[in-house]
Formats: sequence, C-alpha cells, structure tokens
Amino acid sequence: MTEVLLQQLNNSDINWMIANGSRQQLASNTVLIRQQSSVNSLYIVLDGSLTATVKSNSESVLAGAFSALEDDSDLEQEIGRFSSGDVLGETSFLNLSPAATAVKATEKSTVLVLPRQKLLGKLRQDADFACRFYRAIAILLQNRFDRLIQQFIGRQNLKISPLQDIPLLFEELSDSDVDWIVRYSRVQEIAADTILIRANRPVDTLYLLLRGTASVSFNENRSSSFASVFSMLENLEESDESPESEIALLTKGEIIGEMALIDTRLSAYSFKALGKLQVLAINKQQLSIELQQNPAMGTRFLRAIAMLVSARMQALIGRVGYGRSTYQIGETLSQNCQYADEIDVEMMDSLSLGGARFDWMLKRLKILI
Repeated sequence: MTEVLLQQLNNSDINWMIANGSRQQLASNTVLIRQQSSVNSLYIVLDGSLTATVKSNSESVLAGAFSALEDDSDLEQEIGRFSSGDVLGETSFLNLSPAATAVKATEKSTVLVLPRQKLLGKLRQDADFACRFYRAIAILLQNRFDRLIQQFIGRQNLKISPLQDIPLLFEELSDSDVDWIVRYSRVQEIAADTILIRANRPVDTLYLLLRGTASVSFNENRSSSFASVFSMLENLEESDESPESEIALLTKGEIIGEMALIDTRLSAYSFKALGKLQVLAINKQQLSIELQQNPAMGTRFLRAIAMLVSARMQALIGRVGYGRSTYQIGETLSQNCQYADEIDVEMMDSLSLGGARFDWMLKRLKILI
C-alpha cells in the first residue's frame, strides 16, 4: 500500500504531513482505535503491522450463527491487516461516524498521527493537495473493500444493500458542478441484459441510474497488466468466462463506474441491466479533464467518492453480521441499540440538500422520474 501514497502525493504533501504530524510508537498488542469510538486523528502506518477486527454483534442473527459454529460467544473477526503506507481513521474527516473496527498493533509499530482539525484546515485551504489526498484515500479504501468482498461475499453468498449514492454525491457538489454535468451528460435508454461495464475491461463512461435495476458482480480474476488489456481488446467478440459472483442490485439513485476516475487498474466489477434502464451517462475522459483543470470541483467530487467507498465498506461489515445491528422488518426496535442503517439526524439536512439538487438537475434535463 506504500505505493498508493507515494504515487498520488508529491514531496510537498509528504513534507507537510511530517511537519504537522507526530510519530507514535506502539508496543505489540496496543489498541490504536477502539470499535465504535470517536476517531480524532488520521493515522499513517510508517512501519510494523496492525490488524483490524470487529466483535460479533449480539443483536445479529448471522453473528450468532457464526459464534455457534466457532463455539465462541465473543467471536472476534479479523477483517484486515495493515503495514507501511496504510491509512487508518479515515472516518475522522470523511463522515465523523464511530469507528467500525478496532485496530491493534500485532508487533512493535510506528504511526504518523495527523490531528483531524489540522488536516481539515489543509484540505480546505489547498485544493490541489485535497485532490491528491482524497484520490489516495479512495484508492486505499477501495482496495480494502475489494479484500472484504473476497473474504466474505464469496464464502457466505451475501448481498450488499444499495446505499442511494446520488444524494451524498450531490450534497458534496456545488451548483456550478451540477451545471457542468447538465451541459456534458446525456440521458440514455439501456436495453435489458446490456452489460454497462465488464470486469477486466476499460471503463469509458460513468452512469447515474435514474430508472430500473442493475446487477453488480465481482470477478476475483482482476488483471491490470498491459498484456491482458491488449489481449482482451483483440478478443472482444469472445465471452469472458471468468467466474463472477453477484453481490448487489442497484436501483434509482446509484452511481456506476465512478472508481474509474481515480484508479487506473481495470475494474473488478461487472454491471448488467436486469431490465430496461434510464441512465445519465458522463464521458469519463471529459470528466477527468474537468476535475484536473478545476481543482475545487475535483476536491468535491473525489471527496464524495471516498465517502461513498467508506460507507459501502461499513455497510458490508454490518451486513455480514458484525459491527452495529441492521434493522430487520418486523422486529422491535431497541432503544439501547444503534442500527447501522439508522438515519443520522445531523446528516439528514445535507442529504436532503443533495436530493433537492439532483431533482433540480433532472428538471433542467426535462427528465420525469
């Protein structure tokens, strides 16, 4: 993971972090972040090794089943290992939600601690730094999400609940950003069974799903080599027979293909129309150029992508039976339980603004939903 930070940040960025952060030595078994605690700093692992774990949720049926299988009423699941270059505590500046996992050193380790307020100040003042930083965070989080998919979904055949991405995205964007989308996007009608994005193929279009349902499948045989790309381009007529697992169904309000804006690797996911779709299509290259030429818009867009990936990862952890409970239809609500899919009152106004801004854009495009 060291390469991600070194590839995305420049020397000035790294020097600022060193000057404004502090080194913290961790003895083996030291808990750096406690599950469900507030996180007030960003941590960059300099050396050593740490592990992320989540305790089983006593309110979760799935967690109870896993505990019974393991004969352990206090089952703790390891969901990740971190080494030099990894970033921890991203919720401190992305969404302010409590930590979904506990993080503990497995050997003597050193981390660089960046206080939340200093980092937020830098991100607000320096749009170029913010673009590079949010891009790096989104890539690191997506890598972590992919590993969780491989660890849980393939083994347990679980489906991820949709998040309704668009209100969050449009809450982060400005009116001028929406103006650009209106000018350069196009509404498309997609036939049933059309594959919008195929795993291990280049992505040239982003889609905002306006009507219909699409499936998402994960392909474990992810490739990023040039040889593989050219080989696939020479055999476009041949079907891709790599095994894929359906992991989610997307409906109105979801974004498709956004990671292609920040990650040069080929996508590990395929997206297929299950019926007729109506989408808003945005050319990836055109949008990438605009984000580079307009750092302020780039900051807002890349921050939104990082927030989306973080939210998806936390939702996945809750979905497999760990972390906070998710509400099940018909059950009695517990006053002493915080649900993973519970509405955050503090975010409601922001999401309402995002939804209103999206509806305003649809009216300008003369789209009736």
